[in-house]
Amino acid sequence: MNVHRNMGLGRRAVLGLLLALPLGACAATGGAAWQRPQGTVRLVVLHTNDIHGQVLTRKATWIDRQAPPQIGGLPRVAGYVNAVRRELAGSGTELLVLDGGDWYQGTPEGGLERGLPFVEALAAIDFDALVIGNHEFDHSTANLQRLLVATGGRAVCANLRDPASGERAPWIEPWRIVECGGLRIALVGLLTPETPSISHPDTRALTFVDPALELATVKRELAGRCDLILPVSHMGVEEALATAKAHPDLPLFVTGHSHTFLKEGKRDGGGLVVQAGAKASAVGRVELEIDGPSAVVTSVRSMLVDLLVEPADQDRDAEVERRCAELVRRAEVDMQREVGELATPLKAGRGPFSTLAGNWVADLVRERMGAEVGIHNRGGTRAEIDAGPVTVREVFEMLPFDNDVVLLEVLGADLENVVRGAIEGTVHSGLDYSGLRVFVRSRKEDGATRLEFVRIEIGGLPLDPQKTYKVALNSFLAGGGDGYKEFARSRKLAQDPILLRELAEAAFVGAGRIEPQLEARIVAESQP
Repeated sequence: MNVHRNMGLGRRAVLGLLLALPLGACAATGGAAWQRPQGTVRLVVLHTNDIHGQVLTRKATWIDRQAPPQIGGLPRVAGYVNAVRRELAGSGTELLVLDGGDWYQGTPEGGLERGLPFVEALAAIDFDALVIGNHEFDHSTANLQRLLVATGGRAVCANLRDPASGERAPWIEPWRIVECGGLRIALVGLLTPETPSISHPDTRALTFVDPALELATVKRELAGRCDLILPVSHMGVEEALATAKAHPDLPLFVTGHSHTFLKEGKRDGGGLVVQAGAKASAVGRVELEIDGPSAVVTSVRSMLVDLLVEPADQDRDAEVERRCAELVRRAEVDMQREVGELATPLKAGRGPFSTLAGNWVADLVRERMGAEVGIHNRGGTRAEIDAGPVTVREVFEMLPFDNDVVLLEVLGADLENVVRGAIEGTVHSGLDYSGLRVFVRSRKEDGATRLEFVRIEIGGLPLDPQKTYKVALNSFLAGGGDGYKEFARSRKLAQDPILLRELAEAAFVGAGRIEPQLEARIVAESQP
């Protein structure tokens, strides 16, 4: 039976009853005890994550830098899902389609109406469950609730709780229970607890329970009500591995957040953790064999399918393609306009030392606000721009978030703590600087080479811990984003409503041709 296209009283009817009845009444058999199937249940799980509004194909430069093929895009995701549905039709193999969060934020198409039409296009793929990601909060919890309606009730997250009552957030279901081949499978949503440090301030009104602890609670709540629990999570691979290790009885964890391409999944003492990269470049495919009477997974195999070709005609999804074409039409009005030219590529990155793109943006905000120091977080730079003519779209994709520019008065001791944390700590992303140089040393720790903070110079002079400095940065960082709480408690001197991408676009228009030079603002010095 093709579980997604069956129009009889099969899985859809059972699923409807499961969702309509209290969880204790899972069976659709008029109160009779649920009977597990005999023999082996074969299940294919298709999974995506961190699609980030990717409607169009993009250049797969990691495959071929000189002549990159076009990869991905939401229509290709829909086409591949349809191809698998067609492949499995009549085979007796069941199908689940899942998404690991961060749906819309990151492209002009995704950003229209704060994500609503893109989420509607995404939901047309007919996912069984979608977990929310941290970026779903980017425009407030109220906007997220608006997006949840567009998913048709398919979104899940179990570990969001009210700090006063301890009750789960009432506006999202913790899980969905679906029937596959006679087994009841609970698709449980989990979101990384680091969300309040990297998203909208609304998130700080919620408690994000540790996923491993929440899963223990979920297991007690679902005891006897389902046959198998399958977490669908938005948390990085390392966090997912730790959670899986704490629950070794759960065979599979679908994840997102870290944008990791896990070709065959990964284990560390627990179930298989899978993730499919980012930007709709690939779809993960997991094939499971489950012993029906015991509901024990006896075999699991994972792979990634790169979306390098257009779907066959019979697999194209007319509804998804119609919605995507409309998104492109609406977004394209201004996106192809050339704003200037780059003499050399504007490179980003997450390495320990200065990046060209980060330095450039830090220079822009510092100059804009007349500050002594400019700072930019590397997580805010989402794409690179090649040398040559530069379009509005390229600037947007490099700086897609709706962050404006803030001027703070920051105590020198707090500024030193921020920089030390960026060098030595585990905050979400590194920082790039303008008007400031930080000196570091390398050291060995647990067999690995790590950087050690040494000192800071501002304007060629040593930082004074007792002095205050005027620091320009984006509004995300100014609110304490990425874990830099020192900024959140600093005095705000001014806020300019210009968005970072508007500032960058104006820089191109004003200069015509830009030739950025990489300057070492994070400097390694030799051991004494």
